[in-house]
Amino acid sequence: MNIWNSPIVTLLVAISAIIAVGDKMNHTQSIKDGDKLVSKGKIFALGFFHGGSGSSTVNRYLGIWYVFSPETVVWVANRENPLPDTSGVVQLTDNGDLVILPNRTTSAAAVWSTNSSKSPAVVDPVVQLLDSGNLIITDDKGLLLWQSFDHPSDTLLPGMKLGFDKTTGQQWFMTSWNTPSDPSPGSFVCKMSTKGSEHEIFGDVYGHIRYRIGPWNGHWFSGLPRMKTYNDYTFTYVDNETTTYYRYDTITPGLYARLMAFPNNTLARVAWNTNTPRWVALRSAADECDQYSKCGPNGVCDPQGERFCKCYHGFHPISNSSWTDRDYTQGCRRNEKLGCANGETGFMSYTDVKLPDTTNSTIHRNISLDACKQHCSINCSCTAYAPYYLSDINPRGCVLWFGDLFDTKVFDQDGQDMYLRLPISELPMTTGKKHGSKVLAIAIVVPFLSVFTAFGIFMWAKKKAKERKAVAAERAERERINEYEGNRWNDELPLFDLTTISSATSNFADANILGKGGFGTVYKGYLLNGVLIAVKRLNSNPTRKKNGQGVDEFMNEVSLIAKLQHRNLVRLLGCCIQQEERILIYEFMKNRSLDGFIFGGTETRAELDWKKRVEIIMGIARGVLYLHQDSRLNVIHRDLKPENVLLDENMNPKISDFGTARIFEGDQSEVNTDRVIGTYGYMPPEYAMDGIFSAKSDVFSFGVLLLEIVSGRKNRTVYQGNDGHINLPSLAWKLMEDGSTEQFLDETIKFTCLDHDEAHRCIQIGLLCVQEFSVDRPAMKDVIVMLSTQTSPLPKPMRPGFSSEKRPMVISEDTTEGRPSITTTNTDASSARNYTNEITMTVADFR
Repeated sequence: MNIWNSPIVTLLVAISAIIAVGDKMNHTQSIKDGDKLVSKGKIFALGFFHGGSGSSTVNRYLGIWYVFSPETVVWVANRENPLPDTSGVVQLTDNGDLVILPNRTTSAAAVWSTNSSKSPAVVDPVVQLLDSGNLIITDDKGLLLWQSFDHPSDTLLPGMKLGFDKTTGQQWFMTSWNTPSDPSPGSFVCKMSTKGSEHEIFGDVYGHIRYRIGPWNGHWFSGLPRMKTYNDYTFTYVDNETTTYYRYDTITPGLYARLMAFPNNTLARVAWNTNTPRWVALRSAADECDQYSKCGPNGVCDPQGERFCKCYHGFHPISNSSWTDRDYTQGCRRNEKLGCANGETGFMSYTDVKLPDTTNSTIHRNISLDACKQHCSINCSCTAYAPYYLSDINPRGCVLWFGDLFDTKVFDQDGQDMYLRLPISELPMTTGKKHGSKVLAIAIVVPFLSVFTAFGIFMWAKKKAKERKAVAAERAERERINEYEGNRWNDELPLFDLTTISSATSNFADANILGKGGFGTVYKGYLLNGVLIAVKRLNSNPTRKKNGQGVDEFMNEVSLIAKLQHRNLVRLLGCCIQQEERILIYEFMKNRSLDGFIFGGTETRAELDWKKRVEIIMGIARGVLYLHQDSRLNVIHRDLKPENVLLDENMNPKISDFGTARIFEGDQSEVNTDRVIGTYGYMPPEYAMDGIFSAKSDVFSFGVLLLEIVSGRKNRTVYQGNDGHINLPSLAWKLMEDGSTEQFLDETIKFTCLDHDEAHRCIQIGLLCVQEFSVDRPAMKDVIVMLSTQTSPLPKPMRPGFSSEKRPMVISEDTTEGRPSITTTNTDASSARNYTNEITMTVADFR
């Protein structure tokens, strides 16, 4: 019998005009969309909310949130089955089931249920929302039938368990939202392992371990020594015959905390204090060395180390070439095979470490550390041991590892001691030791002592001089930053704290890298309010720091974009200047950069049909026109290329990366510079050869970009023509001369481009923009007019830049710095002029 079609339920739904109020609801009441239960202390509320963007009537969920922070949802009932509209209703059946019905129609099946009914039927069940955030169902005797704390979503509240019941098999774990606005289960799961002798907390992404918090040492988790500084909390770890779980509680009045699994695959503790009413995130459990097994088997990760990874003493990398490329996943192997006979092995201590993964370990809880050492010594398979509990007097208990050691991390302090088993010959005190006369040793050492002392003093003085020089340079750079901080842009643009940005990007984890370029790296990140961002972290380049270029380029981009607002320009959300870091925070572009589409495979290029490509071309043109004419400033971009055009979720183009842009003042029309910065293939001849740039420089770059969009070909690739190898504009020019422009079109759009006259006109406009001499190129306002009308005649384009036999351009390799250079040769000149081409990065080169 279908319970939902029973006469009792029919009657209950029919008379459910009685709406639940307060913190409780019985089986004669209901909650419809817009109603809510509120806990007695008015801390938590239960009701319907919407997930996803758009209308509030789309994807309705039943959830629990903070009354003082309604956007902070801590529990969701129907995560996998949202309601399509606001007609849903919550009902408690007379036998103790809490159900969500899609509407008041009795024939509708429940979309979610607690499945908490008991047999025989319970009497007078009641559902209540507690001030702890726990939603409970009890009977008339107060017997607990069901509670939401047994079914966490993405949040662990104080008093909730993270672990498992050994008798029933029930697990308590967190699963992130799919996105910050989509409560459906995401890919990141935080749970306690049920395997091995020691049950650790892991963070999984699609079933693959991402983080490991380390074993419990009696006070905190081995991988989170900072837990000892959390004075506002108490931590409980239980491991007995029936259950294993972790729980925390707050002890400070007015403090509300939550441990969250975020959609960006990070785990963080977030707190709200009524004295400072805002959410504050404590440091996320995810720095570079918190990535599980970052250094592979038998590798040790040091977040302060230059290369992060090193092998245990007595081990060496399995693949030296991989380690050179900073790929440490293959790990390390022993230098010498571990013997088993008495006296063949000993132990080397490691201090302040996160203990290795205990999956392949044995735990002895009630023996001394000396007994632990003895257990490892007599077991030929034992590779390391460590105390299980930390104590104010003596550490006790025993963890024994067998086989390879995974996921060891070094801390500055408050880590644990571990003892690695090594052959006697590999122990630091015995390696290379020679036996001989003490007199001979003294005779050898003493004559050199004074030499070494003098050399040491010399090196110390040299080091101090270098440090003083570095301090002076740092002071000068700091003064320049302070000068910028006092300028007006500081009032116009939010400043982000480095901790916030580090948490948003999982401490700039490699997994969050979207792209790299000449000036830095771009990371994907999530702010605590769920906003998806692109974080541009500038390189700390000693050469640039020496002459101040890094600061100037950073401030140039900040001051420019803070003043520019246009639908076809990427939006800057803020910046960060702290310690050595210079960081820009941008809106995230879902479809990344244009080059990924126009230069991708056939299917990818086909995603941009002819109509969409024309719209993108027009959008870019409007953005450039705004820079040149319609903004408060007269800005020359100087590095317009597909990588610097981002596409939002609707494929609208947005120009990005203003690190090389320049402002023209007054009646200035062109500038001459000895520092040519840009990307080869997009620079006009007068800029690449003579260092002269103007608004017509951007027109040239736009023309190249237009031809690339239309053809799906890269300008930096040479093509075979009748006269030999030619670049893309020359190919377009020759095909136009031959009346064969249809051959220039991308193969994937030929069927969507029904008007070949429109395509021919578009190519002709591109060629007008890339003419050799700047005076012949149209201004951007004229380009807009040409693109907007199909009837006005166009002038015939002259030969494109770099196609003249008088001034061919040769791309060579700058051997001094390993960077591409542009060498231009003039047959009328006796010498060539060289410019280093500093390839700039795209703000969001999202590959």
